[in-house]
Amino acid sequence: MKYGGKRVRGSDLFSPKDAVAITKQFLKGLKGVENVYTQHQPLLHETLDQLIKGKLKDSQYPYLGPSTLRDRPQDIIVFIIGGATYEEALTVYNLNRTTPGVRIVLGGTIIHNTKR
Repeated sequence: MKYGGKRVRGSDLFSPKDAVAITKQFLKGLKGVENVYTQHQPLLHETLDQLIKGKLKDSQYPYLGPSTLRDRPQDIIVFIIGGATYEEALTVYNLNRTTPGVRIVLGGTIIHNTKR
């Protein structure tokens, strides 16, 4: 709690705060989905998507360098201390496939599986 508790975290994992916003997000996410169990996207997907579009908040993701480089990165390295999941690896793979001109590399201390 001292190092990773709510008071020291920069962002909230679950962005909607109230029940109405959660319900709207849930119903919006169900449109056109055949299998509700495969609709989940990890937080890494939203973070990388915002990074590619140049919309990350400076307060949560500080950046050092010229502001012209901040607009659209070409090479992104993501390293997750504590390990990455197969779902996060799939997210990076899909973003690499669908985003031309951007290369994303995922690394971590370990790749988690169902037994870990």
